[in-house]
Amino acid sequence: MRTLPRWVLVPAVLGALFVVVPLAAMVARVDVAPAPDGTGGLWALVTSPASLDALGLSLRTSLAATACCVVLGAPMALVLARASFPGRRLARALVLLPLVLPPVVGGIALLYTFGRRGLLGRHLEVLGVELAFTTTAVVMAQTFVALPFLVLSLEGALRTQDTRYEDVAATLGARPTTVLRRVTLPRVLPALASGTVLAFARALGEFGATITFAGALQGVTQTLPLEIYLQRVADPDAAVALSLVLVVVAAVVTAAVHGPRLLDGAGAAGRAGAAPGGTTGRGTPRRTGAARRYRGRAAGTARTARTAPEDVTEQPVAPPFEPPAEPPIEPPAALTVRARMPGRGLDVDLAVAPGEVVAVLGENGAGKSTLLQAVAGLLPTGELDGAHVVVDGADVTREPPRRRRVAWLSQRPLLFEHLSVVGNVAFGPRARGERAARARRTALGALDRVGATDLAGRAASALSGGQAQRASLARALATDPRVLLLDEPLASLDVAVAQQVRTALHDAQRARPRTTLLVTHDLLDVLVLADRAVVLEDGRVVEDGPAGEVLTRPRSRFAARLAGVNLLAGTLTEVGVPGDDASAGRSATVAVEGGAARVVGTTDEDARPGADAVAVFGPRAVAVHRATPEGSPRNAYAVEVTGVEPHGPLLRVWGHLAPGHRDAGPGAGAGAGAGADKGSAPRLAADLTPPAVAELRLVPGERAWFVVKAAEVSVHVR
Repeated sequence: MRTLPRWVLVPAVLGALFVVVPLAAMVARVDVAPAPDGTGGLWALVTSPASLDALGLSLRTSLAATACCVVLGAPMALVLARASFPGRRLARALVLLPLVLPPVVGGIALLYTFGRRGLLGRHLEVLGVELAFTTTAVVMAQTFVALPFLVLSLEGALRTQDTRYEDVAATLGARPTTVLRRVTLPRVLPALASGTVLAFARALGEFGATITFAGALQGVTQTLPLEIYLQRVADPDAAVALSLVLVVVAAVVTAAVHGPRLLDGAGAAGRAGAAPGGTTGRGTPRRTGAARRYRGRAAGTARTARTAPEDVTEQPVAPPFEPPAEPPIEPPAALTVRARMPGRGLDVDLAVAPGEVVAVLGENGAGKSTLLQAVAGLLPTGELDGAHVVVDGADVTREPPRRRRVAWLSQRPLLFEHLSVVGNVAFGPRARGERAARARRTALGALDRVGATDLAGRAASALSGGQAQRASLARALATDPRVLLLDEPLASLDVAVAQQVRTALHDAQRARPRTTLLVTHDLLDVLVLADRAVVLEDGRVVEDGPAGEVLTRPRSRFAARLAGVNLLAGTLTEVGVPGDDASAGRSATVAVEGGAARVVGTTDEDARPGADAVAVFGPRAVAVHRATPEGSPRNAYAVEVTGVEPHGPLLRVWGHLAPGHRDAGPGAGAGAGAGADKGSAPRLAADLTPPAVAELRLVPGERAWFVVKAAEVSVHVR
């Protein structure tokens, strides 16, 4: 209430009174007790033969109509929410049209479709089938007006659901029907239940379409709303009494859909206050039945160890968990990808050796995730023509994800929250045809390989971020994939937890090598996990080589930034001759792209003038001055400071080459940044101590000079 203006209470209360007061007036009109002569009274009115017939007919037809709504409406909602086809918006508008049409118009439409002279009715009559003015007509009329309620509820839920859960299920080997049954529907079950209850309530209260298409034949088509309408003239008291019955039903339905929030505020608050990590409001971890069973079986030994010696004989002790025998190890698979997708700006040729771990690096939007989606088969159908994927010599380009034996692990764990951890890990083996007992043994073995056996019986929603990611890794490994795709799996974890998961990944790869593509922005991931690094820029490979070489001798700006070094790209203009000390290399001068500056360094490669090259030097090799440096330093650049940030015990000072300033070095030539703005000018970094930054007054917007010795600069041919 503190965030609401007080004036909103006035229209809110008026609106509530507008709804409640008429209902209260109707309830007050009901005579509950019978008259002195024993006639009348609420009970007698609602239990009269005509009322009971109408109520029974309404319940039967409403249940039948609700079943029709579920059978027809759930697929309609799925198609409208997930399928892409021309005219989808028009189809959705037509399906939801009964929501805004007067019911009597719907009845007329049904009559002129299924009546004796209707569009279809005339043909059905030849076959001896009559629908109008029958009980079936009542069900059809109720379905016509109630169906949009279920479609609207379920479609809205489907649109807001993260479809990556279904993508994961598909890569685990699940068929589309299995994905629908075991992943999609369980995740939207509350919306399906809500839509079903609303459809039943709308069918029970339907009047206009029913009387137009089905008439009012007692015991055949005269439902409770029709009985109320007819009694309104003949016996107003009976009409009011029966109306009260519908009000009670409506209240029950409302409570069923929204009751936990309206009628049980304390309980709802307790549930809402549950800790995200899976504890109740009292701090007690939530455990499913599976969790309790697993604790008693798999963790019995650990529990006994904490029990006093005299109590050991009274505790049922289960044998310790023994992982199942490992299945035969298949040799790693080779992977070849050719992805040409102009619409996504991707043009990549990539060959991965069997068992090789390739780190795919690049800026956001460089095409890394699109590349992984192409390998997994998760691209939209219209873009499949741009990808060609071969796994171990077999062309899988046209194969659905479930048949590729390619596992995908994303930044989010994407565990199925309606399943336990062991149920999540066993999902893939079960989807591939294993029996439940064998799939469970496979799942426990996969959990054991990533050090997560103790999580097996816990609910997926009760895990921390690191636990969930380890469980997700076990789920991917349980399917024994030929290719493993890791899309920044550690990006959302804190440093300590990320190290645990990184170790689990490393150990799993060492125990059973798998061909792996690893998308990451973390230097440690590349150093610990990758054999090779590929750098993408604007959808194209700009650097490809052993991971250590890419990080120590980067040839792209992103690799240099990841390695924590400065990189200036350009063209070799001068290459000296080797000196007496061959290890010192030859002098080399690089004209930086755009004429921003020149940089002098050394190279030990076979370099010739005119070749594309990069000059690399560490931030700690950079000296910073506020005034123009004295003497003739060979590499001195005027910069405009753009930021200062902590970097371990030092501070990293970032700056762009300042437009209009000249290098201090004799080989500078062109002005630094002449004709270039800060967005296109090269970006440099220098590492300084905090006192040095304070003494130099280096704050964003200030001008300074960055100086680096030529001996500290390595020049590499691209």
